[in-house]
Amino acid sequence: MHMTINNRFAILLAEKQIAEKRKISLQEVSTETGISRRALYTWEKNTITRFDIPIMEALCEYFKVDPSALFHYIPNEKPTKPNARARAKKEKPAA
Repeated sequence: MHMTINNRFAILLAEKQIAEKRKISLQEVSTETGISRRALYTWEKNTITRFDIPIMEALCEYFKVDPSALFHYIPNEKPTKPNARARAKKEKPAA
């Protein structure tokens, strides 16, 4: 069984920007949360490979959300990495 867990950082940041009617940089989030810009960039691009509790806690506090709001679970989804998609296409039987 394949599953995908996507983080919702970019969505939450966009919602915060809309609510506050201003652009919020990763530097600003970094300053306010203590999370490095590099770590925030991987969250923004949804390329994180592990979820660290201190980062999750800081993001929950920053966005004022529960941990479940940070993630979106998609059951039975094929991995979205380019190599995995190419393998999946090769594995599909011809119609």
